[in-house]
Amino acid sequence: MAGLGIGGVIGAGYFLGSGLAVREAGPSVSLAFLIGSLLMMQVLGAMTSINVNRLQQGSFRVYIEHFLGQYAGFLIGWALFVSSILAIGSEAIAMGVFAHYWLPKVPLPVLAIVFMAVIIVLNAMNMEIFGPIESGMAVVKVAALIAFIAVGAWVLFTQNGMAARNPFSSPHAFFPKGISGLLQSMLVVIFSFSGISAVAMASTEVAKPRIQIPRAAGFMVFGSAGLYVLSMLVLVMLTAWNTVSVHKSPFVHALDVIGMSGAASFFNIVILLAAFSVMAASYYTSVQLIVSLSEAKKGPHLFLRHAKNGLYRYAWLTAGAGCLLVVGLSFLLPAALYNYLVSASSYITFLNWALNLITFLVWRKKRSEHETYQSKLIWGVPGAYASLFAIMVLFVMSLRVADFRMGFYAALCFFLLITAAYAVWKKAGRRTEQKTPEST
Repeated sequence: MAGLGIGGVIGAGYFLGSGLAVREAGPSVSLAFLIGSLLMMQVLGAMTSINVNRLQQGSFRVYIEHFLGQYAGFLIGWALFVSSILAIGSEAIAMGVFAHYWLPKVPLPVLAIVFMAVIIVLNAMNMEIFGPIESGMAVVKVAALIAFIAVGAWVLFTQNGMAARNPFSSPHAFFPKGISGLLQSMLVVIFSFSGISAVAMASTEVAKPRIQIPRAAGFMVFGSAGLYVLSMLVLVMLTAWNTVSVHKSPFVHALDVIGMSGAASFFNIVILLAAFSVMAASYYTSVQLIVSLSEAKKGPHLFLRHAKNGLYRYAWLTAGAGCLLVVGLSFLLPAALYNYLVSASSYITFLNWALNLITFLVWRKKRSEHETYQSKLIWGVPGAYASLFAIMVLFVMSLRVADFRMGFYAALCFFLLITAAYAVWKKAGRRTEQKTPEST
């Protein structure tokens, strides 16, 4: 469970999207990932504290609704679905970028559409085989980052690779864009940690929750933090930060810079396959999320209809249409779309993390006497309030980046649409309640 948790966090959002963070923060991006790890640790600690005491089937939406009300549960449920669609779209575009490394003459949007279509078709088939595949890919992704760190460290120590561009030579070298650049990069950093809810969702499957859930959470925090921070340190020491772009994975770029083109091609293959497996699993999860919302009577009953093979065809079609629409926009906005998708999904992650922390604070006041467990990851009430304040600061700072503002506007539109849908759903529910007494 712990290993899968780390593998689930690491996706194309890190292998490609980290280039955005490097461009914003420079070498201090390594510090940004350390700060992001601390923030993620508080959120995951809040989630596991409640989950261990109130183990319940379903996503964390159930706890948010219980402690913060129906609107909060409805909002976060559908917001997470939207976020999953945006994330899948960004993964498809990232796969197009990875494949473009070998097929430079094929338009990137065409590659992204092809990958997306394959994923949709595969999800109409037997998805049981994707469990073992995703497990294997989780191991591959972790191994790829460890190999990159090892190879980079060997180059730095044996060939004096950092002599020409030592990021620690001066404060300006480490913070080329100042503290504001560091804070502005955090939106992308948060996107790289957005998969942490996998531990909470998989918690009902463990035999000993009080032992296995905290262990998995701790392993995820320190494992992912170590991999992220170390790989970023090696990256900014191997290559000049201002040469990194989102048209190629920064890790592939770094390996090309040090003359290891063979290793760069192999690394590109690994992250392409890893992104493919993440997309397949994420698409399946998005379909199940629609189904779970409909089962909780927070979505159309139509989504509960399924074929004999278990395929929820209308939920599958809805997720597919959303993903194709998102990726199809790459024909109109090929240069900036990836930035928009990452930032819009990250703002939803901000909302999700904030609601998780608020839920933890409310739970602390309302918990029963036997609910004594609290995760060591979260620093109690002060840690929750400090994390909420940090999220607010990072939110404000991120709006200073033009592409991120576009992502915020998109996320805001989604929030307003979900709120309007909640009003309609609530009104329909009241009508049903009024009719029920008459019929009886």
